[in-house]
Order: sequence, then structure tokens, then C-alpha cells
Amino acid sequence: MGRWSCWGLAPRSRSRPAMPSRSRHRAAAASAGREIEARERAMPKTMLITGASRGLGRGLAETYARAGWQVHAVARQAGDLESVSGITAHELEITDRKAIATLRTRFAEARLDLVINNAGIWGPQAQDLGPIDADAWLDAFRVNAMCPYYVAEALLDPLARGRGRIVTITSGMASITNNSSGGDYIYRSSKAAASMAMRSLSRDVVSRGLCVVTLDPGWVRTAMGGAEAPLSIEESVSAMHRTIEGLTSRDNGKFLNLYGNEVPW
Repeated sequence: MGRWSCWGLAPRSRSRPAMPSRSRHRAAAASAGREIEARERAMPKTMLITGASRGLGRGLAETYARAGWQVHAVARQAGDLESVSGITAHELEITDRKAIATLRTRFAEARLDLVINNAGIWGPQAQDLGPIDADAWLDAFRVNAMCPYYVAEALLDPLARGRGRIVTITSGMASITNNSSGGDYIYRSSKAAASMAMRSLSRDVVSRGLCVVTLDPGWVRTAMGGAEAPLSIEESVSAMHRTIEGLTSRDNGKFLNLYGNEVPW
């Protein structure tokens, strides 16, 4: 029999329901985070690369396409890029600001995991001490230093959706510290300016979860590098691909060589 009260049987005491512990909350949050990461890994990755019609750009575009990425390859002349499975070609002059604005519109609702600024020019052969063509110098700055910024800025929103990476292909000749031979004023200065622009960008977008690096591909046997260069396109692309895929937030703002080692500014 239950205990009597003045109103009849006294109600039995009820134990409080067990409250979930903090550790359970943490475990649930971690599990949810792993599920989100798993879903993101399962989603097709998407990247955009400029200067993709030949050389290193073509090699990187094909490498990512073979890896299952959706590749948007930007070039003045697409050529046979469309014939490669996984590649969508865009004929675009990146020095044209209006043309770059079309990228902003085209990818307004999209997600990008990676943008590679590969387009670049050497400029005239005569770049040593003496008269230098001022117009050619300005052209190099437009292509090598300004266009990487304009392309990246146009695609910040889709990159933020993918917590993406912005990689600008530069050169060891952009290093002020390592310049022991002088000369090559146009190319060196325009690539060094690109490095500074990307360094500033890395600080301005860190709150959006983006990673911005400049990457030296090494001396490669391309139309620009010449036949005496020690590296083949395939060797450089393979090393750069491994480095790019290994980038983390800790690399934001760095100047790296193709093997992932830091290059002095």
C-alpha cells in the first residue's frame, strides 16, 4: 500500500529524466560534423583555371579532369579543350574587365573548390638594364599582377561556398630575396607584384575560410621556359597537383615551390 496523505494516497516520487551530458553533446556535434564532411567529400569538386590552352595550364586542367573534377578551363582560344572529358572550355580575354565580369555572373550561384590563376606572359626579350618598352611593361603588369586579383575577386562568393583555394602560378624569379642576378625587369617585377596582391588577398579573405597561395612551378620546358629547362610539364604538374591537394588553412598567404616548400619573399 502507498503512504496515506490527507488527500489519499501520496504520489510516488518521480526521478528526473537524465540530462544528456556535455560529452554526449560533443559526440553528437562531432558526428554531425563528420557527416557534413563526408557529404562534401562525396560532392563533385569544381575548379576554374586560366591560361588553360597549353603548357602547365593544359596539364593541370587535364590532371584535375582525370581525377574526377569538373574543370572550367579559361583561355583566349579553347582549341580542343572541350574534347577532354570533364572539361568545360570558356573562351575569354582575361585582360578585359567586362569579360571577367561574365565569370561573376556565370558562377553567381555555383560552388568552386579551387581557382588557379595560371595565365601569364614573359613580355619582350629585351628586359635588361637599358631602354625598356613601357607599354610592354604595363601589359605584363595587367596580365601577371592585376588579372589574378580580378579573377579571384570575381569568384570569391562561389569560392567561399566551397571553402576554396586560390592558387596563383608565379615564379621563383618573383622572389626579391633570391634575386642575385638582376635583369628581367618586366617579368620579375610583375610577378613580384602578383605575390604582394595575393598576400594582401590572403589576409582579407581569411575570415571566409579561403586559402590563398602563390606557387612556383619550377623551370619547365614550355614555350616560356625553353628547351633547356630541367623539368617536363608532366613532372611539374604532378608535383604541383600534390602540393595543391595538400594545402590547408595553415598555408594561407604563403609563397611555395612546386614541392610545397616555402620560398622567401
